[in-house]
Order: sequence, then C-alpha cells, then structure tokens
Amino acid sequence: MGQSGPALALGLVEILLAALIPVATIWVLMHLERIGGWVLAGLRFARLLPRRKDDVRRPPVERLAADLRRLSAACLDCPRGTSHARRTGLLTAYDGALVAACDAMEVPQSLDALPAGMDRELERIRVEAAIEAAGLRFRSGVPRDRTAWDEG
Repeated sequence: MGQSGPALALGLVEILLAALIPVATIWVLMHLERIGGWVLAGLRFARLLPRRKDDVRRPPVERLAADLRRLSAACLDCPRGTSHARRTGLLTAYDGALVAACDAMEVPQSLDALPAGMDRELERIRVEAAIEAAGLRFRSGVPRDRTAWDEG
C-alpha cells in the first residue's frame, strides 16, 4: 500500500514533467522567432555562420574621412628619398581607406581587384571623385601632383 520514499519522489517527478511538457512546448512555439534569433546569433558568434551584411561593424564616416585626409596628405607630402616600401605601404593603406569609404557610402569600386599600375591609379582617381560626389569631403582644394611618386 505505501510506497517507499524514492519511488514516491520518482512518481512525483514524472507527474510534474507530464504537466510541464505541454506548457514548455507552447512557450517555445510562441517564442520561436526570438529563440531562432538567439540560435543564429550564437552560430554567427561562434563563426559557424557568416555575419549578416548589416552586422558588419563599420567605423563612422567621420573617422573614414579623417583617415582619408591623413593618408592622402601623407601620400602627397612624401619627401624625396622615401623608400619604395614606405610609398607602397602608404598607397595600400590609402586604397584600403578608399575601399572602406566606398563600402560605407555605397559607391561601386574595383580598387581591391586591380593590380598596381595605371589602371589602379585611374580607378583611384575615379573613386576619389565618386566619394566626394557622394558627399564625403576629404581633399583640400590643392590639385593632386603625383610627380613625387614617379621619381622613386
């Protein structure tokens, strides 16, 4: 007639689970969208899924403009005798800043696909003009003189 303590506890746990399973199932179904978002965020955080395009953290446009101003001035004010490695590094950094600005301003560009040379230089000039036409002012009114780059 009487059950022992562990058997009674096990019976109560079974009854409790039987009562909670339908409640938990209904709760999960009601909050499926939120739970799915948590799962996707966790998978993206663990880098098992690629980030969404709007999840990419971009620097503010003001920071991009400041970087472009600084790197543009550094490229133009490169003194005679500057090593080829430094000039190449400055241009690579400047091109990277231009690509980041294009991404932020939604300006099409192909700088990152072109090899060094005349085509890349022409694309750089086109991209500079397109970024300024999109509203990001980063160059002073001084015309660009690239003769210092050709002397090295």
